[in-house]
Amino acid sequence: MQRELHYQVPFDVLAKIGRSAGRKAYRSAWYLNWLLIASFLVAVVLLIVFGDALDRSMRRAGISYSVEASFILVCVLMIAAVLWLRRFTRGRAKARTDYDQTIHFTQDDGGLRFATAEIETYLKWQGITQLLVEHNAVVVSHANLFYVVPNSAFASADARIEFIRDVYGRLSDKARAISERYVRAAIGG
Repeated sequence: MQRELHYQVPFDVLAKIGRSAGRKAYRSAWYLNWLLIASFLVAVVLLIVFGDALDRSMRRAGISYSVEASFILVCVLMIAAVLWLRRFTRGRAKARTDYDQTIHFTQDDGGLRFATAEIETYLKWQGITQLLVEHNAVVVSHANLFYVVPNSAFASADARIEFIRDVYGRLSDKARAISERYVRAAIGG
């Protein structure tokens, strides 16, 4: 069966769908984020409500600054939980696909093609919204999609600069204005 569709998706709808899809794709991380926030708020409220009683009982035991120490402990635990949750979320994202695949990149008169064994993207010149030069890569983007071409992919530094100049020269005026400050050093401007 062959199918051809033509449609538009307004930005507001796309943003709402993106949030919803993100919550569904990474459900456990989403729940853990909210649990972490709720736990922190509960701990702070408990310290506010029962702080005087905690302080009195701890002073009788010879421990001063117990509320302050408890607050610092809650903050340290919050930071540790945020770091763990970040690692957990990254692990979940890495488990979804093989990020170590070889990317076959081609450039032609119509645009740039990025292909792996699983997916292929053709980015037309007018679809490039920004060109960024990073320390170890060149990045082209379309909206919130970023395509990375590492420096190691180029035969030489001159080939990298030639690529940057070629892509920059094909950008729309708007994309060129957005990109100019990021590529200025590479294009000699």
